[in-house]
Amino acid sequence: MYCSQQLRKDKKIKYNVLALADAGHFLAQLLPLHGDQLGLSNYSITGLVKSIQSRQLPYPGVISRPAPINSSRSCVSSFISSLSSLLLHRVRTDLRPYPTSYLSFLIFVNNMEFEQLMLGEAFSTAQKTKQDHNKTRPASTNTSLSSNDLSQRSDSSRTLEVGLPRYESPEEKLSWLRFKPSVAKQKWTRLLENEDSPMLIILPPAGNSHTSDSYVGNRTTKMVHEAAKYIKKCLGGGEDDAIIFCGSGTTAAIKRLQEVMGLAVPSIMRDRVLKCLTVEERWVVFVGPYEHHSNLLSWRQSLAEVVEIGLDANGSIDMEALRQELKRYKRANRPILGSFSACSNVTGIYSDTRAIAKLLHKNGGFACFDFAASGPYVEIDMRSGEIDGYDAIFLSPHKFIGGPGTPGVLLMNKALYRLRSSPPSTCGGGTVIYVNGFNERDTLYYEDIEERENGGTPQIIQTVRAALTFWMKEYIGYGVIEKYEHAYIERALERLLPNQNIGVLGSTSLKRQAVLSFLIYSTSNSSFPGLKHGSNTDARETRPEELLNMWRETGNKKDKPLHGPFVAALLNDLFGIQARGGCACAGPYAHTLLDVDEAHSLAFRDAFLKGYNGVKPGWTRISFPYYMSVEEFEFILAALEFLAIYGQRFLSLYHFDWKTGSWAFKKKALKQLLGTDNNNVHISPLAIASRAGNHEHYIPTASDDEEAKQIKTIEKYTAYLEAAKYIACLLPKFPPPRRLPEDIDVDLVSFRV
Repeated sequence: MYCSQQLRKDKKIKYNVLALADAGHFLAQLLPLHGDQLGLSNYSITGLVKSIQSRQLPYPGVISRPAPINSSRSCVSSFISSLSSLLLHRVRTDLRPYPTSYLSFLIFVNNMEFEQLMLGEAFSTAQKTKQDHNKTRPASTNTSLSSNDLSQRSDSSRTLEVGLPRYESPEEKLSWLRFKPSVAKQKWTRLLENEDSPMLIILPPAGNSHTSDSYVGNRTTKMVHEAAKYIKKCLGGGEDDAIIFCGSGTTAAIKRLQEVMGLAVPSIMRDRVLKCLTVEERWVVFVGPYEHHSNLLSWRQSLAEVVEIGLDANGSIDMEALRQELKRYKRANRPILGSFSACSNVTGIYSDTRAIAKLLHKNGGFACFDFAASGPYVEIDMRSGEIDGYDAIFLSPHKFIGGPGTPGVLLMNKALYRLRSSPPSTCGGGTVIYVNGFNERDTLYYEDIEERENGGTPQIIQTVRAALTFWMKEYIGYGVIEKYEHAYIERALERLLPNQNIGVLGSTSLKRQAVLSFLIYSTSNSSFPGLKHGSNTDARETRPEELLNMWRETGNKKDKPLHGPFVAALLNDLFGIQARGGCACAGPYAHTLLDVDEAHSLAFRDAFLKGYNGVKPGWTRISFPYYMSVEEFEFILAALEFLAIYGQRFLSLYHFDWKTGSWAFKKKALKQLLGTDNNNVHISPLAIASRAGNHEHYIPTASDDEEAKQIKTIEKYTAYLEAAKYIACLLPKFPPPRRLPEDIDVDLVSFRV
């Protein structure tokens, strides 16, 4: 806390640490690469290290006016010193200068009335500070709302635009969100000059929300209740629904539903309890073919019987199989519940949630859906009580823009709650009306589900932050999100499907989110037109439409695919592109996608028991979120096409750990490679133009100024590609295979090493 206070008091440096006194939150603001979100870099790691060493971090929102740090400020100096090593460990090559998720949070909360409505009148000193800041701010053209209840402002995103630009066109909103200087420079300047950010307003008077007698208790209670009410309304919840915030995302939300339904027991007690249940008492839970482990494993470990529905011929949920299974268990008079992913986190394929809900309800079951993957990108309307409505939804707001640090969300119909005559799932402070020291049976718990299931000090800041992430989603608009998501995934499939060395997993004819899981195949007969002995002798002109789509080769003979984590490492190390390798916590779906039969599956299991986790097959996953710029998008596609041709050459520059499955870059090998005499290698400059690829899918029309910026951006991305191509030309086209450990079956290794 001392360090944080000193930073805020320093008028020369004028840090904005958002009152996050603990190092964990401070680090969160500095480390933008979160989860599976894709980031591109403008700052190299070398530049970052130099910045850290000079005590000037290139991150907006952390230091508003960079200045050298005095040696006397030991708390800051030691903190940045430790941060340097952490950053080097966190990122291999590059860091994104503007953390998209945190950037949007910092920007849009700055001038909202959200905290003012919930917190009432601020302290006089804070008000005076705010007035002083307002005098220096440019006049805003935005109108403020007079409503005192945030929940009344959720009818549309426009009613929430307080202190934000009232853009009508989607391009302007997305430009603001991407922080293009022409749009958001003024907004960013305001933020840097403003010290009374929402965290500084929320944290100082924060108190326990289990009381309204004190000033801080009353303010905190109102703040948490309004945030919860707003989220519930955004999700289409009503009076018959209860919202519960659960720590670790969707995993915790699903587990909480199992607890309040009386289905969760410790694993060591499960078999004993099951023996006490009759067949008619035991729930049947239906799950889909592409469930995340969160929506599968905990159900398997519960008291329910789990029935897994497979894929149909088109690669979607087999509705006919579900219909037949529902009829069978309905005749057996079993309680029924369906828990399905609304969208595959691997392939992005959407489920027909309305049709599934309708089928479940017709057979007397409850319909629950996991919106962890699709929640940030689709409109969710619960409509519980209707034939095609949802009885429960699970969400991970930390996947939303501005979401890291938020809790999981369970929104459920109260009919699913089975603990009304019993203590709540977690007993503690805030859940009881009366307790004595004589008999535990005299204890009285609250009747309201949201109160009795909110034991202990609630997640105050986390809940408010979750509400703000929903606010941002409303502000951008569902139509805009869907439009750009569709455009990006259509364009990506159009570019990548014809490439013989790239295999896109899952059906490409079904509606899907802008997510791709793919394999990049190695080749055993690869040739590149115009390249001979490492030199480029092809003098043909490059057409403008081939700007970043530069590599085409024929006569390839596909071999084993490259390891998914290896491709993810190359995307990171060569281009600063963040992707994920592995099976994305969807093991059963991985068996289907990769055609792994039971015999091979058990062979993999035996290898894992020996400690060889590296033999696990998988893929690489990447996403194209709606807020991504066209230049970034085209650059990513070009990077994938590059790896489809040159990826296998880089195998010799990496060490593979058979125990962990990780790929470690060998810096010494690269230094030796670049230190050799390669005078015959010449990389011709690549053509640069203002538009990359075919833009017929895209709506933006750039001005002359934007044209210049696009050219500069493309030049930057082209430099990445040229550098990668230069290194590739120094490497052997067909690197020799590695020696496998003696106790690993060669047929078990499904990828090239």
